Amino acid sequence: MTYIKKFLIPSFIALSLLFLGCANNTLVTMKFQPMQCEETPWAIWYAEGNIQFFKEPTESELIIAYYSNVHKIEVTEVKRVESGNAVCEACSVCPTSYYFSAKVKNPDVFKMTKEKWVKV
Repeated sequence: MTYIKKFLIPSFIALSLLFLGCANNTLVTMKFQPMQCEETPWAIWYAEGNIQFFKEPTESELIIAYYSNVHKIEVTEVKRVESGNAVCEACSVCPTSYYFSAKVKNPDVFKMTKEKWVKV
């Protein structure tokens, strides 16, 4: 019984904490679908002059900077993906022909969904 108390119980607790810590750092892929005639939140933020770059940023760099500075979310692996779907041009109703994908840590998924990102 002493062996169980001295070794197995602390080992179980340590492994549980390690597992929970790893689960929080799991990267989750998210998707953002822009709509026709609507500016993205990061484009609006950039246009308002809330950040300065030495050179014109790529859209990926802008997305990373926006979520880091405004929402304190670390966004990685940002990609613009052509959906290949037929699109209409009606404003605020039709999606663009592309979407953005990015990865965030598991604890940030809820914050990203509030910003109109969808878990893939």
